[in-house]
Amino acid sequence: MSATSPGPGGLSISSSIDNGVANVALRGELDLSGAPVLERSLLDVEQRAPARLVIDLRELQFIDSTGLRLLLAANARAQERGGELVLRPGEPSVQRVFDLTGALEVLRFEDAPGS
Repeated sequence: MSATSPGPGGLSISSSIDNGVANVALRGELDLSGAPVLERSLLDVEQRAPARLVIDLRELQFIDSTGLRLLLAANARAQERGGELVLRPGEPSVQRVFDLTGALEVLRFEDAPGS
């Protein structure tokens, strides 16, 4: 498992891979300043070619268009390699971004087991 710690208003990312499933949990704010860190983290995870990539947004407090673009690009890469990207829904203010942009029609969301 790897993790980065956020500064104030920053982004924390933890990731692990187990049995072909990559789990990436985001905490804090996903915006222009955190986007490069997330992009590197996702590309690193994708190099291991997981069949399923689960990105957990439950502890994300904010996402902007840069973060949304990264998630859409990761979804496209997953589909290109025959994999699957799934998002764990975030708090209402985060989910609203997906709703307003129409990304709910493109991205797959599912609740965490036991939720």
